Amino acid sequence: MIKKLFQAAFLPALVTAFFVAILVISKASGGLFFDEWVHRGVLIFLEILVWLSGGWLFNRLLGLFFWDLLVGMYTEHHPPKMLVQISGIFVFFLTLSFIAHFVFDEPLTSILVTGGGLTIALGFGIQGLINDLFSSLAIQLDPPFKVGDFINVHHRYLAAEGLIGRVEETNWRTTRMWTTDRNYIIVPNSYITTQILTNYSMPKSLSRFEINYTLDFTIPSDRAIRIFNAALLDSVGPKGPVASPHPTTILTGINSDGAVYKLKYFLEPAQVSPPKARNTINANVLHHLANAGMSPSYDKQDIFIGKMPKRQKSWSNKEDRMDLLANIALFQDFSGELLEAITNSFHLKELKPEEVLFNQGDEGESLFVLVEGLLEVSSQVKGKKRHLSFLRPGSFLGEMALLTGEKRSADVISSTESLVGELTKESIMSSATENPEILNKMTAVVAKRRLKNKAMWATSAKIHDEAVQQEEKSLLARVVNFFFGNK
Repeated sequence: MIKKLFQAAFLPALVTAFFVAILVISKASGGLFFDEWVHRGVLIFLEILVWLSGGWLFNRLLGLFFWDLLVGMYTEHHPPKMLVQISGIFVFFLTLSFIAHFVFDEPLTSILVTGGGLTIALGFGIQGLINDLFSSLAIQLDPPFKVGDFINVHHRYLAAEGLIGRVEETNWRTTRMWTTDRNYIIVPNSYITTQILTNYSMPKSLSRFEINYTLDFTIPSDRAIRIFNAALLDSVGPKGPVASPHPTTILTGINSDGAVYKLKYFLEPAQVSPPKARNTINANVLHHLANAGMSPSYDKQDIFIGKMPKRQKSWSNKEDRMDLLANIALFQDFSGELLEAITNSFHLKELKPEEVLFNQGDEGESLFVLVEGLLEVSSQVKGKKRHLSFLRPGSFLGEMALLTGEKRSADVISSTESLVGELTKESIMSSATENPEILNKMTAVVAKRRLKNKAMWATSAKIHDEAVQQEEKSLLARVVNFFFGNK
């Protein structure tokens, strides 16, 4: 405390004492060194300096004892910088009033009347600055945000997004922000206090956000929710929502375009901006919907002369399934005849959250295609689970078990409600007998995938092609032996 008092008051106290000493000496000397009128002017000048240095000393003591000690101890925070500055300005004008009264013998009433008139005239000229000043006082006394908070200053009359960004500084007139567009903007405080403000960082750093999607009435709600939940979970990460609290989807209502689903998720706005997270989620939602054969609803007017066609596709329908299977990487090069053969052998299976599809080391003779949902792939290392990746719709897995009978190489668990299609050795045997090309094409895709996993894509094109051919040849021999035995 003594150290703070010394640092705050030593210099102004020394300056005040110096001017007081010179003033006393000057009064004692009378007109010994100067003419009377010069001596009188020197005395007035020294008195002004004494009052100004005294005001400086008083302001330092006020800041130490009132703002730092009393207010700081009561609020347990540093006093607002702007209020300290305003109190300093008030002390300065009070000092000028005392100088006018005690040095120039002006009555206080005339000083107050003159000051009031000047204040009124000045107020009309700088009323905008005054609005900002009192708005700043309101912000300081009842702070809706602090430096570092992520806020949205809405426009009162527009539905569009307002000014979204991180607060960098608040002073007596403006608030400075970094927006999500990476612009540094300066907003008058009078504007902020007249608008609706959302603070994404209060009362906790996590903040909930929502996105609405509308799908056609023909899509079952449980299927839509499964797809949206999988897309939300797929978006969790440094560019998307947090994993906890868990993102979720609800059916919130219907309108003329279809059923409205609300996707709810939580963000750390200081870590990832809401527009960036929304971009991640929207991209994943469109990916999951496309692989499920669906699209968001939109304004439309249908005029049909004849039977109305389907707008949405379903994996349970054979014709739709052929179209959807053609989008899977494993079957993209298949002809219509081969796709039809695969479609006839394709069996759908529903999985609940946390349900195990298969475990590492299991025997198996089937391949799976993730149709809807999200699957987690992990392995066991010294008895502990090691997360490897998430599989999104359109992914296929277990191909080596189908083609060669190998044991499962990893654990696969459904992270959400999921829908998978299964191709077993028995179901594909007849198709492969009539169309051996099925095994050839599947083997070619799997061989390229295996080489990619072995980081062979970095080699030259010639070496890569030779490696692919060798891998296909080796793998095809194993496939033929597994399906038809040594002949």
